[in-house]
Amino acid sequence: MSNGATIYNGPSQINGADIKAVITGIAVDSQNVKTGPMAQLWILAANERPTDAAKSGADSAVCGECPHRPLLAKANNVKECYVNLGQAPNGVYKTQYDSDIPVTKKALRLGAYGEPTALPFEIVKSAVDNAQGHTGYTHQWHNRKFRQFQSLLMASVDSPIEAVDAQSMGWRTFRVRKPTDGLMPGEINCPASKESGFLTTCDDCRLCAGTSRKAKNISIIEH
Repeated sequence: MSNGATIYNGPSQINGADIKAVITGIAVDSQNVKTGPMAQLWILAANERPTDAAKSGADSAVCGECPHRPLLAKANNVKECYVNLGQAPNGVYKTQYDSDIPVTKKALRLGAYGEPTALPFEIVKSAVDNAQGHTGYTHQWHNRKFRQFQSLLMASVDSPIEAVDAQSMGWRTFRVRKPTDGLMPGEINCPASKESGFLTTCDDCRLCAGTSRKAKNISIIEH
């Protein structure tokens, strides 16, 4: 069994630019301690390495207006995305994979890098249906065009105001907060976080699965 598969080559649903999407970790477990041995979905600009796309702005095709995109983060003086583009994303970009949507006995992490909403909903739903559970997040929750993703993804929010807005639109939320900030009503700490004592892994928890899970909203202290 191959350790990866390309599940999409085509236009970004965000801006129409060419992108590709790859699932890895099918045969070999991820070494990510927090997530556990989940398969990983990577959404990448098709024609530039992730490190180059982040510099040119071509990453807008796969990250949209996420405030943590390197160019936007620098302009707005906020933290850049924690993903090290020179490591796994560049490696996934240069590797050739067969095209297919794999059936895996693992849970699937939607968006190890990139916006799941950049892909057609049917592609993402098929990937989820062929996995054993999933987690997923989006910064595109404010765009009504992507509302059907509410069943699959958490709205990734960075403030109480954003959390309230997203929840009013029907999303469950995943809020990143500062160490001095408390939980909002209806929130719990991420069970796989340091502040929860690493009670579990994302692979075992899987609460971050949009409205398909009837659970409270999730929050984590920024890292």
